[in-house]
Amino acid sequence: MSATDRDRYVLHLNHALAMESALLDRLEQRAAAVHQPELRQRLLTHRDETLQHRDAVRDILTALHAEPTPTSAKAQSPVTPSLMGKVLTALESETEDKLLDDSLTDYALESYEAAVYSALALIARNLGYAEHATRFEAMRQQERAAADFFAAHLPAIVREAFPPAARAA
Repeated sequence: MSATDRDRYVLHLNHALAMESALLDRLEQRAAAVHQPELRQRLLTHRDETLQHRDAVRDILTALHAEPTPTSAKAQSPVTPSLMGKVLTALESETEDKLLDDSLTDYALESYEAAVYSALALIARNLGYAEHATRFEAMRQQERAAADFFAAHLPAIVREAFPPAARAA
């Protein structure tokens, strides 16, 4: 393995570390904001998994004699005001729509994390770090499970934001 490949691997690891660090605060805030106890508990459970992921990535960086980044990424909706402008701002003014947007963001972020860990597992295997790949695959599975949970609960969030209309008899 070349030094350049190792350095690039470290950059990807630090990206994952910054991502996990940012998501810890977001998951805590989301758990405090949701009304459904099952969803709140899943957010808190995933916060604990995220803490484990952050520590695992940090451990891998340390084992590689690399410097773990002290920074966090910014966790935000994949649809930003620069893309949607006033439409997103208007949606955020409605509590139900904010919860719906946050739920969509939860799903998107967890799907993105699953993809990051899938790529890291492949990179680790290609560079000869089979033990890292095994850890990343386990993290990918947890991220995918969280994304699947959030997707399964999206209908309840939509019903809360947009209750079904009463049908005439």
